[in-house]
Amino acid sequence: MVARNFYVTLQQVIRSVLIIIFPIAFITLFAWATAGSTYGTTSDPMRAAVWLWLGTHLTPFNILSNEVNGYLSYLPIGAVIFPWLAIKNGFNRANETLGNRKTSRAYFIVNYLLLYTILALVSINSQVKIDWLRSMPILLIILIMATSTKRIENLIKLPFSMFLVLLGISGLVFTLSLALNFTTAKNLTIVIQPGILGGILLVLLQVLYLPNLFFATLSYLLGAGFSLGRETYISPFVFELSEIPAIPVLAALPTDKHSWLALFTICLLAIGMVNINLIKRVKLDTRSSRQLKIRFIAISIIFFALASWLSSGSLLSENMSPVGVNPLIMSAVVAGQLLLALLLLYTFPLLFKKKVKQG
Repeated sequence: MVARNFYVTLQQVIRSVLIIIFPIAFITLFAWATAGSTYGTTSDPMRAAVWLWLGTHLTPFNILSNEVNGYLSYLPIGAVIFPWLAIKNGFNRANETLGNRKTSRAYFIVNYLLLYTILALVSINSQVKIDWLRSMPILLIILIMATSTKRIENLIKLPFSMFLVLLGISGLVFTLSLALNFTTAKNLTIVIQPGILGGILLVLLQVLYLPNLFFATLSYLLGAGFSLGRETYISPFVFELSEIPAIPVLAALPTDKHSWLALFTICLLAIGMVNINLIKRVKLDTRSSRQLKIRFIAISIIFFALASWLSSGSLLSENMSPVGVNPLIMSAVVAGQLLLALLLLYTFPLLFKKKVKQG
């Protein structure tokens, strides 16, 4: 029985891995062949394919070579959709065969961790190494969430819904800014001169980085700001940026201080008040209602802190570290806004009752 469970789930894990590695390997081999190489071996592009597969799992790398020395942890969150769908599909197939959801999930996660570790160990060399302390927790989060079949509880759904609404608004603001600065984006593309294949890959890479950029926009609008390298900081109140990388999508960056954009924090305050009010309407005793509100605020802070951690990092060189949102600043802003929302919901009824009594 154990052998069958292990064999069935291992089959689906291998399928889930290969369904992503094969297209990546084709792209890397094609790029290697068209670019030309002084070596007659295909081991380098195949190793690069495994690196890219690891990158879709947000695996950070330590890179040491003659050309580049640095730490790569600023990875595209959008790329997670590929292993996510593959894992979900493979797990569902394994569950259909075994008929036991808990057993299928346990064996699938163990086998995926095992295969991930093997591929990671095979692909690393003296120049490229993996940060295991950060990669394994992220992989576990992806596996647990992708194989979960339970519906999201209301306590988690409220912070998640609030996050998605704010992220959607930030995405619209970012898109508008990019459209207004389309000429700059076009000029940056001309400077790079990526070619046909390079242009396609550049567009794909920028699309995969959009969740990171949307979250950085959200942090900017909330007043927390973000960094784009060493000694840089961009927020509605502070603008410390001398130059930007030649990446077309970065044309949407602000060029100066815009303090009035911090008014967007009202959206977080308003959504927080609505969610806390929904909890307040649930028919519970005072103690339970208070606990639910505290949990909602705590989960929201943790959720935003985790998103900040995943969407930020280092981009190889020391000059491009840190890049993204500071988790501590973002958590402090969210905590302040939600606590203010809670305070207002408690204060307004008291003031209203006081005025009624005076009247």
